[in-house]
Amino acid sequence: MKKKILFLCITFFCSLISRASDSAFTISGKLDKVKKGVIYLYIFGENTKKDSSKIKNGKFSFKGYIQKPSSAMLDLKNGKQDYFKFYVEPANITITGIGDSLGLLTVKGSPVNDDDKILKQRLEYISKWEVSLDKPYGEAVKAKNKAVTDSLDEVFDNILKEKRKVVAAFVKDYPHAMRSAMAITENYAYYAEADEVEPLYNLLGNDLKKSAIGIEIKKMLDVYKSVAVGKVPPDFTQTTPDGKPISLSSLKGKYVLVDFWASWCGPCRRENPNVVKTYNQFKDKGFDIFGVSYDTKRDKWEKAIKDDGLIWQQVSDLQGWKNATSSLYGIRAIPSNLLLDKDGKIIAKNIFGKKLTDKLSEIFP
Repeated sequence: MKKKILFLCITFFCSLISRASDSAFTISGKLDKVKKGVIYLYIFGENTKKDSSKIKNGKFSFKGYIQKPSSAMLDLKNGKQDYFKFYVEPANITITGIGDSLGLLTVKGSPVNDDDKILKQRLEYISKWEVSLDKPYGEAVKAKNKAVTDSLDEVFDNILKEKRKVVAAFVKDYPHAMRSAMAITENYAYYAEADEVEPLYNLLGNDLKKSAIGIEIKKMLDVYKSVAVGKVPPDFTQTTPDGKPISLSSLKGKYVLVDFWASWCGPCRRENPNVVKTYNQFKDKGFDIFGVSYDTKRDKWEKAIKDDGLIWQQVSDLQGWKNATSSLYGIRAIPSNLLLDKDGKIIAKNIFGKKLTDKLSEIFP
């Protein structure tokens, strides 16, 4: 009983500390043409928070606590594709507008949103470029036109590179702006390397480095360093569909592709035929694959393995994005992969399709 009471006291005390370390925010809103109803606030993060407020004479309000600036959205749920995206931060935020189109609302009293306007202006041409590809890409996926999707994937890679150039310039111009730190986490948390992130982190002011987001960037940077090309990545053990534990290190002595995927991931499933073809081409030459699934449901995982013909070792802890390798390896997007040499060192990362085949052809001429 004493242990139970002690545990409850510690848990309660920790919750008080957590709330005390948060910072308060308020949102005061005024819509000219929407006089009554309900408006909903979503604050996105590891656990999305949802709140609602009644609209009286066009006015609404929200208040709460938040540890760090986070992306958010206002929605009237009126059946229209109409919502307002912005950032919530510890501040007294005012949102106003006509209300017949939430996308046209304006924000005041928020430094993060002020700086976001500047960044959006710099990224505007890239955003238009990206949107222009949505329809042709969707049509190519629906038609299973691999030649077109592969070509557009290359274009999206170029868009990401261009976007990161703009973000890097913004961080250089605004090293003390919270929006700069947020832009790093938004644009370099996936398919990035330590040598890309470290110069940007070093530009940030000491106040930002000590903030929650600054600490997050430093952790991300440290992980990227631990899984850089030339490094032996951290070992891990997960279980096969039949419950057998297998560690990555057990495959040492072969060239191994560590393949992060999931049954629910469309791009992963589209890449699987390429992986199967590559495996069959090089499996007798000292090449193997270690599949790591970000699934949560065993039956769907097993079905995808069977349907896609993935006959190599497959493991998972069935925790989805909370898979242990996500934090250990910095995996924030799938498909992702690492190619290891016989000594277990990383020799390439995130190579797909022809790039993977070409790399293995160099190794096994």
